Amino acid sequence: MMKACLLSSVHPCFDVRIFQKEARSLSEAGYEVTLVAVADFHEKMVDGVRVIGLPKPGRRVLRSLNWWRIVRSARRERADIYHIHDPDLLLPALAIKALTRRPVIYDVHENYPEDIQTKEWIPSPLRGFLSRAFMLFENGMVRLMDGVVVVNQHLAERFQGKSRVVIVRNYSRLEPFVDSEDSEAPRENQKPYFVYAGRISDDRGIYECLQALESLPDDPATLVCAGTIGHVTNEDFRSLLQGRPDASFKYKGLLPYEAIPPLFKGALAGLLCFQATPNNLLGTPNKLFEYMSAGIPIIASDFPFLREVIDEARCGILVRANDLEQIASAMATLLGDREQAARIGQNGLAAARTRYNWKAEEVKLLSLYRDLLAGGPPNHEGARP
Repeated sequence: MMKACLLSSVHPCFDVRIFQKEARSLSEAGYEVTLVAVADFHEKMVDGVRVIGLPKPGRRVLRSLNWWRIVRSARRERADIYHIHDPDLLLPALAIKALTRRPVIYDVHENYPEDIQTKEWIPSPLRGFLSRAFMLFENGMVRLMDGVVVVNQHLAERFQGKSRVVIVRNYSRLEPFVDSEDSEAPRENQKPYFVYAGRISDDRGIYECLQALESLPDDPATLVCAGTIGHVTNEDFRSLLQGRPDASFKYKGLLPYEAIPPLFKGALAGLLCFQATPNNLLGTPNKLFEYMSAGIPIIASDFPFLREVIDEARCGILVRANDLEQIASAMATLLGDREQAARIGQNGLAAARTRYNWKAEEVKLLSLYRDLLAGGPPNHEGARP
């Protein structure tokens, strides 16, 4: 049995892409899988994956303290292939390659140079310089990786010719949504709700959605929000997240993955009203495909990738980012015609069943693993020599 070791010094161990999709798919395909990632336990088996927990560093500058733990764990595992999930681990990956002489894959979740441009903890005069410097560093490092997995075509084009590149998109697993009950669905005489789950920060547009909702007459619905809290500068929104009561808003905290499908399936619509940051404009958010898998309509910012999917699947309403009137109008449309809302949601589910689902992406991931372990070039769609 081939052994795969997935590594992250930043992501929580049950991250949707890393654990729920990739690690579980590898295990189901017959690999012995170990995942080393941030967790509040030392070690346990979950869904056929052996998870080894790393402590969460208190500060960003302390993340490098996990590097030696990552390298030590990787060497102890004696895996046949290693798969890193953070740009932080590019340098440790070289040590892993030297010590184990096994192939290493770099999984690129986001456009990191663009993301640096909006990092609030980096002084703004330094962001442009650091963004360019990291791009040069990352471009050089990927040449030393045996394979690169990316989430979209934009990133694939950026790394073309520098390594073996495979596009493994953030499409959702259908099973958790098909098998779940609508346990969160509003009972009779209860208000419908719009939903968002994920990282909560200024660039996600959640407070703008709440303002749009509260501008509608007669208090027609609530906004239910779940996830980790990031950079939030608005004092009113921060107080809501800290528990201040509000009839239009409910924060459920960080939920386990199995609680997300029923939360989504009970909603009137899912919200993706991200703000127009460089990274968001090019991003491929997990939540888009999870909303589709849950069979609910989507209200989303009119960004190129979101527009491409939503227009093709006819599964939502596009709005200008930060335009409260357009967001409110989209909400009012879905509230005023529930049959139309249900049809739009079913369009998304149909598209998820036929195209936008993890099974199609899983094939490409497993093919890359087989190619690297066999020592040959990849020959599947999405890969480049």
